[in-house]
Amino acid sequence: MSPSRRAGSRPSFRLPRVAALTPGRGGQPRLLIDAPSGAAEIYLHGAHLTSWAPRGGGEALFTSREAIFDGESAIRGGVPLCLPWFASGPDGARKPSHGWARIMEWELRCVETQPDGSVRVLMALENDGLSLLYEISVGEELGLSLSMSNRGQAPRSVEAALHTYLRVGDVTAVRIIGLEGCEYMDKVAGGATSVQAGPLGVRGPVDRIYESGSPTTVFDPALGRRVRVSPTGAAQTVVWNPWSSGAAALADMAEEEFPTMVCVETARLGHSAPLLGPGETMAMGTRIAVEPL
Repeated sequence: MSPSRRAGSRPSFRLPRVAALTPGRGGQPRLLIDAPSGAAEIYLHGAHLTSWAPRGGGEALFTSREAIFDGESAIRGGVPLCLPWFASGPDGARKPSHGWARIMEWELRCVETQPDGSVRVLMALENDGLSLLYEISVGEELGLSLSMSNRGQAPRSVEAALHTYLRVGDVTAVRIIGLEGCEYMDKVAGGATSVQAGPLGVRGPVDRIYESGSPTTVFDPALGRRVRVSPTGAAQTVVWNPWSSGAAALADMAEEEFPTMVCVETARLGHSAPLLGPGETMAMGTRIAVEPL
């Protein structure tokens, strides 16, 4: 399947009353969820979650106002799915950047309400010998679960990241707790490795891959809240903010938007990427909760 092929926008099942499939930005098909416990917006292009707000709370995700919605480009913000490789891959030669999953249209398999008032969304994609299932749970908390199965005849290494853009009030005031003592690779410093000493603050461009799959908490005093990110099946946490210089180089992000976001990504990359034999499956996910300070 090429990136331009569409899986079909209309589901073969009846949507619950809390869900609607409508044209979004650029006329792209999107699923809107407005449930008793939370609301969300999910584009079929890339199975891309662009908005989530727990009921009674504010928007938890950042999506750039300059994001491109043309059915071909990756969407800047929300939760892009980076797979089956991250960036340019382990060999540095893979294209497109961050893999093909975020620029293909996924099939909407299931949308159903749950007893706790949340809504379960299941999306699927098959391409290049891989079968992908992605479950999104929209409620007072956000649950994301991704599985990848090798349908080919040979083993293959697969990288994956849930490239979560969190909305913050002022990134310079943010503290990220839970990475203390973890080794990280610093892309801003040319790939040098170091160990995190104390809470992580953002005082300039940040692009780090931490050797940690443990929970982290983003303290955001400007919005008076903390965001808990609790991974499952992950080996790394990626933290990214382009700062003004990096944002200025991006066609799909306004330069002045960088203080309102920070990426805290659940990942399995490089040496931690699983080698899937024929018929084997890997799974990883994360759960995100927003609480007042």
